[in-house]
Amino acid sequence: METKPNEISSSKMFGGYNKRYKHFSPTLGCSMTFHIYFPPSPSPSHRFPVLYWLSGLTCTDENFITKSGAQRVASSEGVALIAPDTSPRGLSIEGEADSWDFGVGAGFYLNATEEKWKNWRMYDYVVKELPQLLNENFSQLDTSRASISGHSMGGHGALTIYLKNLDKYKSVSAFAPIVNPANCPWGQKAFSNYLGGNKTDWEVR
Repeated sequence: METKPNEISSSKMFGGYNKRYKHFSPTLGCSMTFHIYFPPSPSPSHRFPVLYWLSGLTCTDENFITKSGAQRVASSEGVALIAPDTSPRGLSIEGEADSWDFGVGAGFYLNATEEKWKNWRMYDYVVKELPQLLNENFSQLDTSRASISGHSMGGHGALTIYLKNLDKYKSVSAFAPIVNPANCPWGQKAFSNYLGGNKTDWEVR
């Protein structure tokens, strides 16, 4: 299966380009899509810092790119935007699409420990696989100058990923994040299924 990203769409915006890619993820065991917004480049050798955007429940890699208008500022500031999907897709796990707040579209940016959900390893995908993929395939991106942000479930993901990897990110920001998932219905549902019923296990994830 092709792990190298394949461009599947492109559109011009604020002097740069939104590009969508598809690749097979060994971490997740399925094909994944992600978006990159490339700002206009001042020279062929220029390398852009990157901002990872983690979207919320029910979203895909398209929501932020099509709705936010963040490309206007990214263009003027010379920052590339990276928008991954929110979960594995197409694995046909029983119950994966039964509800909007769990399974497909609701990966919570953690590594599941329960056997049934073993492919839900969005933490490793965002922190390890995706940056390596970008570094190996897009010379115009400087992944050593990275920041991370997100909304709702993605805000939770951005905060927890940043705090566990202070050496990897220059900054973090979050919009309306889920900051206490162990004490809200969304988080309890996700954590109990992905990580098991022992709440002490949730604290280190």
